[in-house]
Amino acid sequence: MEDTSLSRFQNSYPPRINSILELLSKAGVSVVNINFYINKKLGTIYDVFIDRIIDEETFNNLYVEITSRQGYTPLQLRTNPPILRLIPLREETRGRDYKKISLLLLTIITVYLTGYGLSGFYTSIIHEAVMNPFILGAIYTVLFMSALAFHEYGHMRAARKYNVVIKGPYFIPAPPIQLGFIGTLGAVITMKNLPPDKRGLAKLGINGPLYGYLAGLAVAIVGVLLSPIIPAESIKPLIEKGEVSEIGFLPLTLQLLLFLRTPPPGYTVLLHPLAFIGFVVFIVTFLNLIPIGQLDGGHVVRSYISMKSHDLLGYIVILLSLMAGLLLRGDIGTYYLSLSIILLLLKLIVGRYPHPGPANQYAVKHTYNYLLLYIALLVLTIPIPS
Repeated sequence: MEDTSLSRFQNSYPPRINSILELLSKAGVSVVNINFYINKKLGTIYDVFIDRIIDEETFNNLYVEITSRQGYTPLQLRTNPPILRLIPLREETRGRDYKKISLLLLTIITVYLTGYGLSGFYTSIIHEAVMNPFILGAIYTVLFMSALAFHEYGHMRAARKYNVVIKGPYFIPAPPIQLGFIGTLGAVITMKNLPPDKRGLAKLGINGPLYGYLAGLAVAIVGVLLSPIIPAESIKPLIEKGEVSEIGFLPLTLQLLLFLRTPPPGYTVLLHPLAFIGFVVFIVTFLNLIPIGQLDGGHVVRSYISMKSHDLLGYIVILLSLMAGLLLRGDIGTYYLSLSIILLLLKLIVGRYPHPGPANQYAVKHTYNYLLLYIALLVLTIPIPS
């Protein structure tokens, strides 16, 4: 610890820290002490002890100045006395991100293989030259990747508004449908700093699922309208051979859209590959909305409840998913059993540390609009028996 009068700081600390101290002085905040330590990954972190809690509006204004011009993330910690922690924002090296490019290209390939596989099954069943599987697979890839990108764009738009520095998106490839999967695990971005307040945290969390859902909805509507109604008997031999499979569960939105194609008795709807895009997008959106750790739903819910309640809620959700898997039969039961395992792994990996909340731990202002939107999306994407 050192004596921390402003004049002495200006002789003892780097220029950017001095500029931050001047900003605090102009805001009417007096510095009591400063402590600093070195983190191997982040660099030198400064704990600025201040004489009073910085009000929310003032903190938000300081946040913009400190993050955009001084290159630090300010955290107002709930301590006594109050501490303004300054964490350096690491500068990214310029140049092409070959990791991002490689993952994107590999994801395009695996998604295309999935689209081609679905298109081949589809055209072989309906026996109509509606479109070459190669071309339909390409259309599938463009629309699927666009939906994933739109999800990440929602996050990036909110991040820009609240001066949150992000890295990515990084698309994640996975085995194609020929190997039993769907070609991708989606995409991720990483935040280098926390949003300043609860409203920013909630918006950053909800924007991605909202944009992704709307993109998936647009594609799903087209896909459902293109889905043919065929005699149920014609598809039974293919099911018995294992060439196609019935989907024992669907997200609620897709269930509602299928009312547009209600088949008469003895007939069934064959999902068009574009409708399958909606299926996957809604399933991924539902997973992202689950309030665990740093998932999108975790950001939204954490902005409304305490750290301890948020951590406890994560375990409750895992238990509920497990109970649903044990109580429900068929594919839907298997889905929720599998989901409970995935959620447990996510809790142990990305949710092992409590969610810190916004940068200002004294922030109280929020709006329930984001919470209502969150609940609506959760309901619209929840998988139910088909």
